[in-house]
Amino acid sequence: MKKTILILSTSVLMYFGISSFKDKYESYKGFSLKSFENSFAYIPKGSFNIGPSDEDIPFKVTYEFPSRTVSVDSFCISKFEVCNGQYLEFLTELRKLDTNLYQSMLPDTLVWREKYSYCEPYLDYYFRHPAYSNHPVVGVSYEQAKAYCEWLTKKYMSEPKRKFKKVRFKLPTSEQWVFAAKGKLDMAPFPWNGVEMQNSKGELLANFLYVDQASIWRDSVYQKNFSGQFEKTQIYRSGGATYGLFYVSSFTKIKGHTGDVTMPVMSFQPNGYGLYNMAGNVEEFMREKGKTHGGSWRDPGFYLLNNVYENYDTLNSTSAQRGFRFVMEFEK
Repeated sequence: MKKTILILSTSVLMYFGISSFKDKYESYKGFSLKSFENSFAYIPKGSFNIGPSDEDIPFKVTYEFPSRTVSVDSFCISKFEVCNGQYLEFLTELRKLDTNLYQSMLPDTLVWREKYSYCEPYLDYYFRHPAYSNHPVVGVSYEQAKAYCEWLTKKYMSEPKRKFKKVRFKLPTSEQWVFAAKGKLDMAPFPWNGVEMQNSKGELLANFLYVDQASIWRDSVYQKNFSGQFEKTQIYRSGGATYGLFYVSSFTKIKGHTGDVTMPVMSFQPNGYGLYNMAGNVEEFMREKGKTHGGSWRDPGFYLLNNVYENYDTLNSTSAQRGFRFVMEFEK
């Protein structure tokens, strides 16, 4: 669970726009067997260090994982986070079979409604408008993500011309996800090589909450202590992209496009295994209940570290910053 946010802001505006994406940012075109089978990256079996190591000198911080070596068997993982268009296909088929089940699988669009920010347009447009069809689905719970994987398994296994004869789609385990996120770079703290979050051109490498260091200053406020008395506490304020205790927008830029919240699932450069957005955009459900990896568009850089995970409260909990991708496991 994240701690109380200490970076405050004076900004109160919320940017909203329906983008018209070109090339790889165009709308989701629907299920295609060939495209679907090409959307996986093969991850060979191997061993890796999980947690801080002696080579992680710039990141000697408190990790959620203890340092240890783990091994994983080979598997395939989707190169992309599940997008709105894919989830809409799932709902469309469910609606024909069971209207009650369909209703129970609808994303919670109220995740966009927050105090101190105007997000009402996202309630109406984010999930269903074609401009966002290639953006990651959010507002889904662990159980809904799991149900999607079960439906996808049945759908794919019913394809007579499928390439893989006996497989099952599941949420990734935490160890599978971290191994894949490292992208063949065992000691890398992020899914890319190096400890910086920008490339040589100054472009950000992920969609996350970027706060310019020059815009942060110290301030003091009075807060109640454990005895119920007010005492002066030092905080950090920012003129960046947050307001009060709620994030508003990351305003991350990539190749001329501005991400107001999430960005298309094929944004930024892939890691060494060809996986997109293993850091930022949306934090992703793990098979282990109550855990996500990867950080999101409204998280600061710490949560984008490969080895850091976050917790959520219940299996039915939803968030505008939480989505998922799946793995394909081969069955004998």
